[in-house]
Amino acid sequence: MTFTSCTQKDITIKVNVNAFKVHRGDTVKIEVELSKAKKPVQAVLLKPTIGNSELLLEKVQGKPDVFKAEVILDNKAPEGLYAVHVWTGDKENPSAIGKATFLLGKMIVDFCYPSTFDKNNPDEEFSKYLQDFHETGGNFIVAHGLIGNTAHFPSKICKSDLEPGSPKDIVEAMLRNGDEKGYPVLLSVSWDLTREIHSKDRMESIKSIMDELYELYSFHPSLVGFYTYLEGSGTYFAPFMREFSDNVKKLNPGLLSGCSPYTDDPMLAGYLGIIESLDIIIYQGQVMASYRPDNRQKYPIRRVKEFCSLGIGAKHLQNKIALTHVELFGYLENKISPEHSTTSYANIYPQILSAATVTENDGISFFTYNCNIHRNMKKFPELKQSRKAVIDGMNAFDLICNKISYKPNNLTFYFPHSDWVIERWNNCFLPALDAFRTLGIAVDILPYVPALNEDYPYWPNHANDSVMPRLLKDKKVIILPDISGFKRTDSDWIEKFVKEGGAVIAFGPQIPMARPDSYKRKEFFGVEEGEPKNHSSIIVKESIGKRVSVGKQCALPDSQLPLWKTENTKVVSTFEDGSPAVVIKKYGKGTIATFLIDATTAAEQTPELVRDVIDFVMATYEISLPVDILGTNENVNIAVTNTDNGFRVVVINLNSQAMEITLNALNVSENTKCEWFDLISDKSIKNSKDNISLKLHVPGNDYICVEFRK
Repeated sequence: MTFTSCTQKDITIKVNVNAFKVHRGDTVKIEVELSKAKKPVQAVLLKPTIGNSELLLEKVQGKPDVFKAEVILDNKAPEGLYAVHVWTGDKENPSAIGKATFLLGKMIVDFCYPSTFDKNNPDEEFSKYLQDFHETGGNFIVAHGLIGNTAHFPSKICKSDLEPGSPKDIVEAMLRNGDEKGYPVLLSVSWDLTREIHSKDRMESIKSIMDELYELYSFHPSLVGFYTYLEGSGTYFAPFMREFSDNVKKLNPGLLSGCSPYTDDPMLAGYLGIIESLDIIIYQGQVMASYRPDNRQKYPIRRVKEFCSLGIGAKHLQNKIALTHVELFGYLENKISPEHSTTSYANIYPQILSAATVTENDGISFFTYNCNIHRNMKKFPELKQSRKAVIDGMNAFDLICNKISYKPNNLTFYFPHSDWVIERWNNCFLPALDAFRTLGIAVDILPYVPALNEDYPYWPNHANDSVMPRLLKDKKVIILPDISGFKRTDSDWIEKFVKEGGAVIAFGPQIPMARPDSYKRKEFFGVEEGEPKNHSSIIVKESIGKRVSVGKQCALPDSQLPLWKTENTKVVSTFEDGSPAVVIKKYGKGTIATFLIDATTAAEQTPELVRDVIDFVMATYEISLPVDILGTNENVNIAVTNTDNGFRVVVINLNSQAMEITLNALNVSENTKCEWFDLISDKSIKNSKDNISLKLHVPGNDYICVEFRK
């Protein structure tokens, strides 16, 4: 059964805003265009956590069917998603509807299940939940699990015991409270789970249910879009998500579409990034989830950053909303009690800290505050500590995001097109990302992105033309860890990137080959592979920085590596037999540095040499690392940003024991007037004045956040 939109065919309302993401101090300009409307047009603005109020529309001179309005975002404007809702006719039975949204600051999202509320008193219960969630900073709801054994709304498609207008309609109660209290809502849509449906018919079922939900609830200002109940984990998910999102826009182009994929295949991030009709991507942290009986990956909490960073890395293509994600549940050993599914303070708090270090994130989502905290706490008072973990974590999240992680890093790991080399992520990238944690150097992740017209499952033949110019403009240094080879789409753009002034740092033991008609590895990286040989040490042959001098020798664990040869290449360090170990090559206008050992060994055995090489490469862009962070290990997360007169650092210690770290300010002379500040207490750190080096203790499962000012 299908339903038509409540917008009549002869009446349309188009709503445009001049910016999708805005800042305090901005003036948002809204334009409303009507087609064939005979009735007066009305509008409201839904302000996050406040509610909706009338939006005064002014006629545009000379355009009888065009209206305008302005929203000034002053310093008191609340953060979150703002919704513009325009209609003609009766408010609850409109002739036509127009919608638009814009985002100020962060979205704090929860997944809320209708089945958790008492059907006999849904309004009061949902109102109390919103009040509780608001105290954590919450400002957005995904109404999830709308269909189980029965539909939790008055459906004519699915089995349901509700009639339209029923006081037990919890979805109506959610949206009504969303209108009144200022909580935008995405309605989660599945196929009809009340019946057995063949997979070939499920998409049409999803579309029909989405149409029905829009018909029932579109008059609510808080209904801002739809979310897919299906959670994909590979590139196969991309065509499904395109069809789903296109149907959302077909109902109303002002509606938002969202999803929460897993990251089993990192390429999925790039493929979702090119879907024009998809607006919100929540990459699942899958840390607690990896402890479930059928998936004993046991990912450490620090992995929250990797999983979420993939989604952030792809969002820039079309300015999407990309959110981090935290799991409030636990399996088996991570449950506090067998009587409920909520996990502990020790698992929740550091997850939120890790999510906060993901640069340029648009907020955070919880799975799920409603079920695991709000509902369970009524029966189990010990969960007050889990709730406190959310409160404490969100205070830290706000501080870290507002002060540090709002800026991207120049150093960026690149994950290439790898449709049949899926093990690269676990075997090559995760160890290398941990190596940079040991080095105390913050990095981002950039996933492969296809050209807009080469969507999955078609083999990509062309690079995405928008990626390389942005990387050059943003002065990105691309890091390649132990990659054996590239497909043509990657090798061509990376060669062009370097030719035009880009910078690359590659780590072995594999150095990427290319197709015969692309770059030649010998000319590009300056090395040619020979027979394997055992090596025991690395010796510095040329000093390119201030940390290590010529003659410095670093022991290596006994390992067999290829014996490389060089040609027209600067040899920075050699192995004990004189063969090259670290080389730097100019190629066109750009620079490539190559470590012929893996990133983990380099970080553990030659950390100062790695830092010197990174600074040398960054200097080709006339930028540099602002600080050396010493004493970290692989179980930390880090964020760093430059300021006008110094820099800021956050170090999250995910070990149970405290660690001592040293912060050495770089590019600062010894006699510079300076001071270190604790951003958590907003006070100067005792005895730190005029010291360009600072030692600090980072408590176990906690963080420090400091600023260097000169």
